[in-house]
Amino acid sequence: MTIAIPPPKLAKSGKVGGLLKILGTGLAFVAGAAAGGFGAVVGMGRLGPAEKSAPAAAEVARSPVQYVELDNAFTSNLIDTGRYLQLRLSLSTTGGAPVAAAIVRHKPALISAVLSVLGDLGEADVADRAVKDRLRVKLRTAINETLKQKGESGSVDEVFFTGLVVQ
Repeated sequence: MTIAIPPPKLAKSGKVGGLLKILGTGLAFVAGAAAGGFGAVVGMGRLGPAEKSAPAAAEVARSPVQYVELDNAFTSNLIDTGRYLQLRLSLSTTGGAPVAAAIVRHKPALISAVLSVLGDLGEADVADRAVKDRLRVKLRTAINETLKQKGESGSVDEVFFTGLVVQ
């Protein structure tokens, strides 16, 4: 005895075409999402040999900030008046322990460099915030030049006034 299986009935061509469009759109969406995810993984350096070198570079770039207080009260006469300036400084670096140690090791030279900058100041050089910010930049430059002259490769990122008095 033979059983004949009738061929499946095809739906109207409009329904089949609509179903194919929906499936095609869904597949395109999934493929696009997969490609975007792969692109993000590659862009972040999480795939291939770059993965091993990326954390080391990121670690260097993200060294913690270290603050070094110069426990010296700097006092200098202002050149255009009978007044004087007294200030205290703190330095920041992301150069790690070697730069912090260099600041401590070369403290006498750094104090001298700071006093040289302060010796050229007039009252207008400490009159408002903008000129005080320029003074901080001058001090940072003088400190970094001194560290470089002493053979140090690291540098100070910022100079902070922790005390400032004009009398």
